Amino acid sequence: MNKLRMAVIGVGALGRHHARILASFDDVELVGVVDARPEQGQQVATQHGTRWFSDPGQLTGLVDAAVVAVPTVYHHDVAAPLLTAGIPLMIEKPLAASLQDAERLHRLASFRKTMLQVGHIERFNPAFRMLRNRCDGPMYIRCQRVSPYTFRSTDIGVVHDLMIHDIDLVLALTGGHVESVDSFGAITIGPHEDMAMARLKTSTGVIVDLTASRMNPTVERTIQVWGRNGYLQADLQTRRVSSWKPRLAFQLNPRLIHEITASASNPMSLKDHVFGSWMLHQEVQASSEDALTMELRDFVDSIRQRRRPVVSSADAVQAMEVADRVLSAMTLWSFQNGSQPVKHPVAA
Repeated sequence: MNKLRMAVIGVGALGRHHARILASFDDVELVGVVDARPEQGQQVATQHGTRWFSDPGQLTGLVDAAVVAVPTVYHHDVAAPLLTAGIPLMIEKPLAASLQDAERLHRLASFRKTMLQVGHIERFNPAFRMLRNRCDGPMYIRCQRVSPYTFRSTDIGVVHDLMIHDIDLVLALTGGHVESVDSFGAITIGPHEDMAMARLKTSTGVIVDLTASRMNPTVERTIQVWGRNGYLQADLQTRRVSSWKPRLAFQLNPRLIHEITASASNPMSLKDHVFGSWMLHQEVQASSEDALTMELRDFVDSIRQRRRPVVSSADAVQAMEVADRVLSAMTLWSFQNGSQPVKHPVAA
């Protein structure tokens, strides 16, 4: 099998891991890394026995595919010439700095019939995959994604930095379009929103509550789903998946609880038997597979097999459309000046 010639454009905090993983694939030749910072680019190139380039244009004719991991504000300008040249790309999320630029990249890839995958890595999280396989008929979803400030991705706010992960997961779970959006946010360090909360309602009737913050003292990444058959929770950090559902007797006869209550001498004592006796609890540890490796494997295999990737540019555009609606609906409070709540600038 011929090796797929690949390059990584942008080898900072995340891109260097793309380079490391691609260099380990037997069916990939990492022909180069691109970074505007000579010291950073040369260091990563030397580490993996490849070449450093200062400009993506130098890759023409040398690569079969590439990963774009530069700051979001540069996604469109870096990716457009490569897609025009027919080079398949995986671009880190969000697809672009604006919905308009994301749509342009999507249309360009479609016109050139060139594969464009987007790095919504949580789709490859084994805990989410397990939850999705067990999820049947979601009715309410709650996502919590909070962490300390990392001083990375400061060119975008928390909606495009963190919340967009959960927007993508929710769209994948529900398969519906978002009909209504309510949201609130706050600036703490700035200049963009650092905390955001949103409530979505989909065309299939699912209610979704999303919380994202990069000003939290601890890290939490969880998704909770209430459905027709019970409750599921996936901790995307620890990869523990929990479920609660009524035992079969209650599923077949919902009025059984009245019979049990009537037969008890002290109904208050029954509360200790709800969880365990009548509600079935399961907790499973999902696999420890590396999500970034799985994502890059999907990229390589999608190119070789000429198939749609798990997360296409169409998926990414849909997530960005919802993210823009969250921002447009957002009432924004600034802790920096203690001002009255203002409308988010994109809504002006």
